[in-house]
Amino acid sequence: MSTPATAAVTAATFVALFAGHQVGDHIVQSAADAAAKGAPAAAAGLHPWTGWRACLSHVATYALTQVLALMVVAAATPFSWYGMAAAVVVSASTHAVIDRRWIVRTLVRAKRCEDWRDGPYLIDQSLHVGILLPAAVLAALTATPGALSAVAAGSVAIVGAGLAVERRLGVQR
Repeated sequence: MSTPATAAVTAATFVALFAGHQVGDHIVQSAADAAAKGAPAAAAGLHPWTGWRACLSHVATYALTQVLALMVVAAATPFSWYGMAAAVVVSASTHAVIDRRWIVRTLVRAKRCEDWRDGPYLIDQSLHVGILLPAAVLAALTATPGALSAVAAGSVAIVGAGLAVERRLGVQR
């Protein structure tokens, strides 16, 4: 059941995750990681998982930036450490899959907005920010090691599914 405390934790977590996202995705991310993380979209003949090293490098610095933002907010918010970990795990795992860019390319095609210059970036950012809301809710609801384990298992499944789709898409090229 929702309480004022869980609502406050959800709101504070969302704000911290969003601030961490903005800094981690736009300031901390290296140009090399940004350029390579979505490969092999434009390079035929490469293994479909090419680019994951750069993607994981970016996600590591992104997640660290979010952890730092959460630690700042933790000074004034009754966070559960398990909840904070759950929020970062969800944010980082989904960020990795989104940053591989195949979801963004699929949405651009589905929306038929290939000529929209800023479309791919705005769709990418919308997906990232949109996932921060359920991550923040999970932060407020995750208070035990068992709950954190369940969130982590779900996050591993998300990355695994992303890899499976990439593999399938790579074979179809």
